Amino acid sequence: MGVHFTSFDDEFVVAIPGTHNLVDWLADLSAWPWRFAVVGLCHDGFGKDAEALWAVIKPLLPADKLITFTGHSLGGARAQIFAAYHVAESPRRCRVVTFGAPRVVFFLNRVFARLIAGTLESVFYERRGDIVTDVPPRGFLHPALGVPIGAEVETLDPAVNHSMGRYTLDLDALEKESRHV
Repeated sequence: MGVHFTSFDDEFVVAIPGTHNLVDWLADLSAWPWRFAVVGLCHDGFGKDAEALWAVIKPLLPADKLITFTGHSLGGARAQIFAAYHVAESPRRCRVVTFGAPRVVFFLNRVFARLIAGTLESVFYERRGDIVTDVPPRGFLHPALGVPIGAEVETLDPAVNHSMGRYTLDLDALEKESRHV
């Protein structure tokens, strides 16, 4: 499954990894709109994968804690879908925080954005120059506005701006900056 769970006093974090094998790459590339009963029209590769994982994850979520879904890249796409399922199926609130997530929602989907708006908090970090946040290029959208961070690194390697390491450095810099304000 690859999903990691961390429990704190009042919070339960579900951390979903990004693309790391051939099956994940096939999910990334299967970019056709597909109607899912609960979350509406979404990227079929992300949606089918997340739907199957949700059936496994849902029973593991504690009823007495705030649930936070988080992930990078494909993990961010899955985290958004998990949060939408959670809002649709549970009276408890959750939050979702993603890093470099690709577009998940097909533009005709009116359900998904309402579900994400039902979270306690939704933060979608997008590094400047990260090409993954702009894919798939046509027909798909992010469920909410992204939070742009960092400065684009000039390089011929497009993956440099997408690395979780760069996101971590940018967030550390933001935290230091906010402490000096």
